[in-house]
Amino acid sequence: MKIQDIPIEIIEQVGDIKKIIFPRQGHTSVVAILDTSYKKYILKKTENELYNEWLSEEYKALRYLYHTELPVPKPYSYYVENKSRWLLMDHIEGISLREYLSKEPNSKDKEKVISNFGLSLKKIHECICPIELLNDEEPWLDAMLIKAEYNLTHFDVDGTEERLIRLKELRPKPVENTLIHGDFTIDNVLVKESNVVGVIDWSGAAYGDPRYDVALAIRPKYNAFDNERDKEIFLNAYGKLRITDEEYNYFEDGIYNFF
Repeated sequence: MKIQDIPIEIIEQVGDIKKIIFPRQGHTSVVAILDTSYKKYILKKTENELYNEWLSEEYKALRYLYHTELPVPKPYSYYVENKSRWLLMDHIEGISLREYLSKEPNSKDKEKVISNFGLSLKKIHECICPIELLNDEEPWLDAMLIKAEYNLTHFDVDGTEERLIRLKELRPKPVENTLIHGDFTIDNVLVKESNVVGVIDWSGAAYGDPRYDVALAIRPKYNAFDNERDKEIFLNAYGKLRITDEEYNYFEDGIYNFF
């Protein structure tokens, strides 16, 4: 992404761009930090049917969630240009929890940041779900299984037809739904000095099963949740429910493979 690639409408909105910085990012979008004369912005661009849909959903979710007390970036605009989609929002100063933990902080700081990670998820699940994110047509899990089947048919996903059949047959017992993030991983939580300062990538936000967030949060990564101690610290701080191994596998090694 170069300055000349950015739609003129966005250039006019942010003003003079001094430089563009490309942070570590996933494979679903191009993410850039726009450093302007007055402030920094995040600009995300997608060019794929599925990822375009996710970016649109993220913009909608941020519009509703920005008015809560959750640490989410303020959205400014969403722009459609041919097959491309652009989302402009506030930049939150911090690094991902994954990056923080990969630097192998001392045990005290590591325990503090994992505890704050758990507290941040507790805050999300205790937040009143904006009415715009409620789905009155069908339960969250039913909607996810329908989307999973569509994604399996139309896109390149890790899930298989056999796994989807098992997911439909072996549904976990229902629990009370809450506001959920929908992709609550250590990549999507920003920290600064062991404190959580932001939660990003809200395309999966919904009134849904909180176990999905918990399962994704404790996925083992380098120096993160690769031992029982990390999980215990997180769950003690979260303090709302404990998921079983079967529930973890259903969500993390099941549903998540289709998204």
